[in-house]
Parts: sequence; C-alpha cells; structure tokens
Amino acid sequence: MTAWLITNKYFINKSFDNLKKLLIKSANRHDVELTIYNNLEIINILSKNNYVRPNFVLFWDKDVKLANYIELQGIKVFNSSNSIRLCDDKSLTYLSLLNCNIKQPKTLFSPLLYYHNAAEDKDYLKFILEKFEFPFVFKECFGSFGQQVYLINNIEELQQKIISVDVWPYIIQEFIKSSYGKDLRLYVVGGEVKASMKRENTKGDFRANIEIGSHGSKYNANDKQIEMALKVSKKLGLDFGGIDLLFGENDEPIFCEANSNAYFNELNKVTNVNIEDYIFDHILMSI
Repeated sequence: MTAWLITNKYFINKSFDNLKKLLIKSANRHDVELTIYNNLEIINILSKNNYVRPNFVLFWDKDVKLANYIELQGIKVFNSSNSIRLCDDKSLTYLSLLNCNIKQPKTLFSPLLYYHNAAEDKDYLKFILEKFEFPFVFKECFGSFGQQVYLINNIEELQQKIISVDVWPYIIQEFIKSSYGKDLRLYVVGGEVKASMKRENTKGDFRANIEIGSHGSKYNANDKQIEMALKVSKKLGLDFGGIDLLFGENDEPIFCEANSNAYFNELNKVTNVNIEDYIFDHILMSI
C-alpha cells in the first residue's frame, strides 16, 4: 500500500514537523509506504506521464485547486478538495451549516469588494452597527491558528481592521462572552468522535488556539456537543477533522469552526489517544 503526504513548501511550523512524525510512524504501523511531497514537487510529478499513482493521498494543505487536480487524476484524496474548500473559507462554512439546526453565532459576511472603500462607506458601517453590539469578532475568511481573528471593541478598531484587510473577505460574528478564552475541540474520524479536549487561554486572550499559548485538558463531551460535532462533520463531508465548539450559556454548544487538517499533537498528549492511527484505520477501510 502506497500513499503520498502532501505538505506546503512555503509553510514552516515546528508543530507540523511533529505532526508529520506521528503520521509517518502510524503509516509504518499500518504497512503503508508514505512518501512526503510538497505542493511544488507534486505539481512537477503530476505534469509527467510516467509517475506511479499512490493508493491514496493524505492532503495536509489548503490548496484546494491542487487537491482537486489530484482527484481528477483518479487518485483518492483525504480530505476531499470540496471538504477542504468548505472548511477553509469561514464564510462558506457558515453558509453550509445554515438551516441545519446547528447553532452558530450571528454572522455577517463581507460584500464583494473590487477596490478599497468599505471603511469609508458610512452606509456599510451603519449597517454593521445596527446588527452587532461591541465587542464583536472579526475573522478573515482564510486563516489558521487564530491569527486572523480579532475582537473589535469600537468603531475606530472596526475601521482600522477593514482598512488593513483591504479587499480580502471576512466575516463578522457575535461575541459569545460565556466562551471567553475557552472552547472545545472534538476530533471526528469516520463519523465518530475519537477524542475531545477543552482549550483554555490563561493569558487574557479571548481566543483558545493552542498555537497562541492556550493549553488543553481532557474533556468528556456531552451528548449535545457530540451530536453537533458529528452533524457538522457529515454536512462538510469530512473523513476526519477538528470541530471547534464554543460554550454557550449552561454549556450549550455553539459551532465555531471546522478544520479539515487540524493538528492533534496536544489532543494526543492530554487524552492519550493516537488520532493518527484512527485516521489510517478509516482510510484503509474506505479505499
């Protein structure tokens, strides 16, 4: 059994280096010959006619077009290009889960902009302020590790942020105060929640991402939280992924984000679960 692990040549991250080691070891345990290629290398390989196709591709990048191109060569990709597309664009994630009985924060996605003028558009600013009270959350539609997520406290901060993102798309969301600095990560593989952890930031940041200094602890998710995570995963077509939920009043689950290539280093450590083994088990049963 052979497989390719696709990474991004232009992304360097120590946590991902550790994740690759976990995936390589798990591949060995499953008798899978795993070869690692970056996105530039794989484009070169696919341009030739004499390459040997793998049994599957483990796609740990967000290059939707490349994932789709691999699929069009008749190669099975995990996760699929469509799932990556729906998860990577936060506005598409929001729209995909509407009318599905999945509670989400009140959300507004930015209009399509052709040139920079939104920060000076008084009608647009008035519209936002009629819909949301300060503080609210401003998220660039494409981003990772919480680094493109901001808490907006006043109109000056809003204008500055709109100016800084230029024509880049974003969403505005209601701030869930009961989940300040904490959230819940559930890892779903093959339609089952395999592990969950609570993430908490003790440094005063409203975001709970591990990569910005939060820490994880084992958490026994309740039935409602598990039900929501499974429903989100199924709706987005994920074979595996991290589903992040906020804590509403009385711990009511509120959907936050879905991650098609979520890291699980911290999750493995605090739960004593090997998510990578579940991923390979699922893939080998699926092909």
